[in-house]
Amino acid sequence: MGRESLYYCSGNAFPGMIQWFFDIPSKLIHWRLNLVRALGAYVPWLRRDDGSMKVHAGTLVDLFATILSGRRHLSARDADAALDILRYTFPEVEHRWLSNRFERSMRASLTVADVLASAASGRDETERMAIALEVLSLLINTGDSRMTGELFDQVTYGLELPGTANHLRQLLMTPDVEAQEPAYSVGFSSGIGAEVSLPEQDKGISFRLIRCSRLVLVVNDGTRPIVVRGRHLQPGGVMPLTNGQVVLLPSGPLSFEDFAFFLDCKRSGKQEVCYISLDGGSLQISRVRSRASEVRVNMGLACEVEVLRPEVEFAVDGRRLYPGESVRMAYYSSFTLDGEGPFSMGEVQNSMSDIGRRFRLDPGNRKLRVTNLPEKARKGDMLLTPGLAPGAVLEVSFSSATNSGWLEVVEASMPLLLNGRPVRGRVSLRDGDVVHLNAYHALRCRFSAGVLDEEYHAIRTLSVEGVTKEFLRSGRVLDNIDLTVKRGEMVCILGPSGSGKSTLLSMLAGQLPPTRGCIRYNNQLLYSAPDLIRPYIAFIPREDILDAAMSVSEHISQATMIRRPRLSRSERVRRVNAILKFLGLTHIASRRVGEMNARTISDGERTRLNLGLDLAGIADVFLLDEPISGLSTSDAKLVMQTMQNMSRDKMVIATMHRPSTAILNQFHKVLVLDHGGQMAYWGDVPGMMRYFRKAAADMAIDVSEEARTAGGADYVFEVLEAPLSWHDRRRRQHPRLWQERFEGYRFRNVMGHHHEGGAPRTLYEGTLEFPPAPRRSVIQLWRLFRIWAVRTFLGRVRSRMGLYTMLLEGPVLALLISMTLRASSSPEYTFATALHIPSYLFLATIVAMFFGLTGAASEVLKDRALLKRESNAKVFVTGYVLAKALVLTGLSAVQSALFLWVGNSILEIHEMFLIYLGTMTLTAFVGVSLSLLVSVFARTERAALNMVPLLLIPQILMAGAIVRFDEMNQFIPWSAHRTDEHGRLKPGRVPLVAEFCPLRYSFETMVVDQASKNVWERERETIQEKVDDLKERPHLDDREFEEFKLLKMALLHIAAIGAEGPEQAKAAVRQVRRAALGGSEKSYRRTIAELELLGKDRPSVKSFYVNDRVVMLDESAEIQRVSRDALDRPEIFLARRQPLPWGGSGLSPGDSGYSADDGTVPTPWKDSLFLFLMGAAPLLVTGRVLKRRLEKAG
Repeated sequence: MGRESLYYCSGNAFPGMIQWFFDIPSKLIHWRLNLVRALGAYVPWLRRDDGSMKVHAGTLVDLFATILSGRRHLSARDADAALDILRYTFPEVEHRWLSNRFERSMRASLTVADVLASAASGRDETERMAIALEVLSLLINTGDSRMTGELFDQVTYGLELPGTANHLRQLLMTPDVEAQEPAYSVGFSSGIGAEVSLPEQDKGISFRLIRCSRLVLVVNDGTRPIVVRGRHLQPGGVMPLTNGQVVLLPSGPLSFEDFAFFLDCKRSGKQEVCYISLDGGSLQISRVRSRASEVRVNMGLACEVEVLRPEVEFAVDGRRLYPGESVRMAYYSSFTLDGEGPFSMGEVQNSMSDIGRRFRLDPGNRKLRVTNLPEKARKGDMLLTPGLAPGAVLEVSFSSATNSGWLEVVEASMPLLLNGRPVRGRVSLRDGDVVHLNAYHALRCRFSAGVLDEEYHAIRTLSVEGVTKEFLRSGRVLDNIDLTVKRGEMVCILGPSGSGKSTLLSMLAGQLPPTRGCIRYNNQLLYSAPDLIRPYIAFIPREDILDAAMSVSEHISQATMIRRPRLSRSERVRRVNAILKFLGLTHIASRRVGEMNARTISDGERTRLNLGLDLAGIADVFLLDEPISGLSTSDAKLVMQTMQNMSRDKMVIATMHRPSTAILNQFHKVLVLDHGGQMAYWGDVPGMMRYFRKAAADMAIDVSEEARTAGGADYVFEVLEAPLSWHDRRRRQHPRLWQERFEGYRFRNVMGHHHEGGAPRTLYEGTLEFPPAPRRSVIQLWRLFRIWAVRTFLGRVRSRMGLYTMLLEGPVLALLISMTLRASSSPEYTFATALHIPSYLFLATIVAMFFGLTGAASEVLKDRALLKRESNAKVFVTGYVLAKALVLTGLSAVQSALFLWVGNSILEIHEMFLIYLGTMTLTAFVGVSLSLLVSVFARTERAALNMVPLLLIPQILMAGAIVRFDEMNQFIPWSAHRTDEHGRLKPGRVPLVAEFCPLRYSFETMVVDQASKNVWERERETIQEKVDDLKERPHLDDREFEEFKLLKMALLHIAAIGAEGPEQAKAAVRQVRRAALGGSEKSYRRTIAELELLGKDRPSVKSFYVNDRVVMLDESAEIQRVSRDALDRPEIFLARRQPLPWGGSGLSPGDSGYSADDGTVPTPWKDSLFLFLMGAAPLLVTGRVLKRRLEKAG
């Protein structure tokens, strides 16, 4: 069947069951639509969740597919084109889901009226109009004029928007049409009278942005195509725009965030005010007017500038502006202030966005709404910067007379804080109060000034002041480093190997304190509050921390959850998709990373993925250690493009060895370090070339023709390392002289009021202080635990060779051991006469310990680079250690189960699988814990693996299976625990060293369980307990006496009757017990006769479950335990019960009422507790040591 037939098979073409089968989707969708239409307005949980992109996409897909299905001649090519439009409209939704939903909707035979009724249900007018605009844009992109005519009229009526079709068509299809409420639009053009003016380079370009609810559309009204989201939008075209996307113009890119500012200005009609002054050649921007303020700027769709003092020299395009005059400027316009500059208004606007917005309060309006949700904003509302905090809608009432007001939370997805206290209901506001939407975003009430200030935290400046670092052995590696970096700059650190580049990055990241000097972020000392500042710093070392078993999207998803555990699943998916798109890795999102030499993804893609792991967090500073080292030219260009995109509103500092001139020119500033960490240059790249060319001329340094032609780093290093002569290769200038030369150069520039970097820098007023890290909830901690658990599990099971090895290791060992030990004292092998069951049980415990030790020997060591990188995000160390322990123990349990499955089958051990598995799992848990502890302290993987024999072999010797405790060397002081009068270890006593041997407890538990918990022994003990109970009674009635007699007979019969196999033996033993406990003597004898007949000439039921060698060990230990005196209460190795440190009746064996079981507990209980504690203790130490190391590293 072709694709055309697949989309348009009519109902009459499929009779009978086939017709019924194809009608199922239609019936289900009709039923859902009717239910939503009937109840959606009344039952909140039944409404569609507009916050889900997939739900919204489903509505549009259903509607679009239903409209298209009305066309009689829709080919497969048309369907593919329609699906391509949907994919591009909803880039955050999985393409497979879109195609499946589209295909299902095409086959469902829905009517347009039904789908429109479902889409309109539960939505307000703004949301319905947004759907109508989105449908119209899809129809326009199909190129069918009929569908935008009568059909769109039907769409608007179905969405309960009568009379709006003509206006909406004109809005999208006619240039320069103004949108009507609830939609609003902003026009961009290089022509005269544009709402937002574009530079001359954009001549012929004109487009509008239309916003309605969450929908933002770009309409190209000009004569030239523009690039939207990487595609050419032809004149007359319409395309949606979402957060994180850009419109590329000849003059440069405009981001969605830029458009959001203009749209908000158009919606609210308000302008932002700032004041500009000049301080030492640097532009200072403030929201509050002060004595130093020189120029006032009102920023809206354009800028209105007014000079405040007559002595201020403010010039626009060469024309000076005087007090009392105001001029309207475009954002691309440049100006000079007191001879400094040029500056641009775009730079001022970006700087204001870094310190938050200021909203002026209208004295005539006593109440206003404040929100950070664009789709909730109405005309006159104050729109805070979206995306910085969970959504909220507030109502603020104020009085300018009393400088006070009231706050009411209309809607909030997270609790809000007022001056650190939760907001409940309606609360009062005072002048200066701060309303925190979260730890990083706040609203400050300045009623006395008539404004509300939006504040959020952002690192704007980095200052390194006289930083020197010295090591005990290496001496001084950094010497008096001084530099200042501002937000939006990309800095390159050049220097030869050993010049201290990586050390400087570690210090800037808060992982290595300086010996002298200080590092400040926003004028706050880094090492005075490292826990507050470090979360905003992302240190990306050169080590590859990618997990070969995980896919590209899984890396981003897990990094997002580690850095933002508060995000919901849908928010996390959106963020992951946005980061993948930003990195250009969407096409390989599902591909596994693989090893470095596997070439699953290219080196450049690995580097970009490594950079992208920190994009999900709150970091404002990115420190990269040689990010393009070893990359091809094309990969290096892509990485540099990613770094440039990161630096648009962040701070990027990268070390390089010898980058090409093209790469070096992409940096705003460069720091050149010489040997010993001496500072040879700091400034912009053109200034660096002028500086070293002048130095070469002053010192008569002969630079090669190749270096002069190449320029850049090659030229700089040839000048720095110039030799004395061609035959004397010693350096002409010591690094100290280069540092002194640059210090003199910088001093002369400062004295001449010139900034050392070339361009005047911008200083900002302070914003929010660094907030303390919020406490993580239980759900967030669970998410972090789950991340490490999944990562550990995938690392083990996705490696094909590792998985095969893990699954085959247990069965192979079991086969080797059990075949070797399958020996019996009788001519034919039977479990009862098997000679080596105790040895098998001991080897099983060794195997379990081996699985645990080898499985985790290098786990922490392997993750060391990852943990160090994640340390700034506050690694949940407890969750990490527990996840490692539980997952590795679980995998060891699987290996143990496979071992037992093979070994028990060969040795014919029945009904003991789960009991053995529990003990082996506990033993493996101890092994995993010990191995994790070793992995914390080991420096190499070889050293960690070499520790495995040291941990395993002493346990084998001290477990009491190979060498009996009473036959150990009694002359070793620590070997004796309880001795007799001759200094020898008493029989059955445990040496002191064996008390700390986990295998001793494991072996003892296995032997005791085999002796006391096999099927036959459990049934025998049940009967014996009833006999003992009847014995203690002073008088027995006839029924009790008859039961007593039957029980004694049963003790004899369960050992004598035969069975053909273990299942028949188990059934026979249980029949005997039931007949003795609940039946008459007649029925009991009949049961015994049947069983004897059935088991005639068969092995006894006891022989299937009881081993003679195990019985010998059990009886010997029980005799020693029962024969003890009242004062001597030792632990008897392999006894069924062990004494407690307290308890006991104090009676002697000859006293009335004495029992050897007084003050004792079953041995498996006590041994299992000891094994658990022996596993938990190393985990606690591991967590503590790891946490301290990460804190020290951070």
